[in-house]
Amino acid sequence: MALKLVFSMFLTLALLFGLIFGILAAIGYYFGISGYWIVLIAIAIVLIQWYVSPYIIMFTTNMVEADKKNYAWIYEIVDELCKKTKTPKPKKIFIANIGAPNAFVFGRTPKSANLVITRGLINSLDKEELKAVIGHELGHINHKDMVVMTIVSAIPVIAYFVARFIIFAPKDEERKNLGAALLIGFLAYIIYFISNLLVLFFSRLREFYADRFSGEHTSPSKLASALAKITYGLSFSKDGIENAAVRSFYIADPLSAAKEVSTFEKEYSDLNINREEVEKAMEWERKNIFARISEIFSTHPLTFKRIKALQELEEELKKKKG
Repeated sequence: MALKLVFSMFLTLALLFGLIFGILAAIGYYFGISGYWIVLIAIAIVLIQWYVSPYIIMFTTNMVEADKKNYAWIYEIVDELCKKTKTPKPKKIFIANIGAPNAFVFGRTPKSANLVITRGLINSLDKEELKAVIGHELGHINHKDMVVMTIVSAIPVIAYFVARFIIFAPKDEERKNLGAALLIGFLAYIIYFISNLLVLFFSRLREFYADRFSGEHTSPSKLASALAKITYGLSFSKDGIENAAVRSFYIADPLSAAKEVSTFEKEYSDLNINREEVEKAMEWERKNIFARISEIFSTHPLTFKRIKALQELEEELKKKKG
């Protein structure tokens, strides 16, 4: 695993835990709660989030376990890639009854991870492209970043609700300390904003590394082709953002797909993006400050950036082969 990804995971966890301890300490001071209780509350919040998140994802996504007879070829692909990359095999493989093409993994640990593939993805891709997408998802298990994502994704939400509670619901007898409540609430909003940016940065970084993992063990060109099809399909899918709460886990972001394709519909419409079209998109992004700002608030990098990285990986692999 790349040192940059490992460093990013530990730094993100350290900064976010520092932020959440800070806001809880401020709340504890405001309400006169012991520091020991603050530590216990913070640990309890993270453990509860870590434990219940798989159930939340399962209950909010229309999925059923993949039949081993009808989808034997998917199980074979997973088995092959897991053996090849020494990645823990997903505990279960689910098919989500969603028309939008997408896939994701979730779970408490790499050994208890589950793989979810939407029906739309199966209908949109050929087997080699689907294999490349599965390779990407197994990359998240191999890198263990899906566990980190599960933990840190809760922290901005906690900060947000703390801010709302402190500012809008002070007790009557504490209204004399309204100024302190407003200050703590304001700080909580700032922490929510900063922590959310940290989570989004980590989310984008892990996608690049999962893409590379898949490209090294399947085919960079097939994953690039799959990403183009997924992004184009998501932009026109009516149920693409049905479960936006787990969009950071997806291989492509349903919310940003429509914006990207609206800018480059001609490039995406043939579902075969060449190097010239990628360079055109990169030049557009370099000149468009709004595009760069928009990406800062996105869970995924622009698809064009990912395709460019995969094209560069393909050239790199060709040189190694001689």
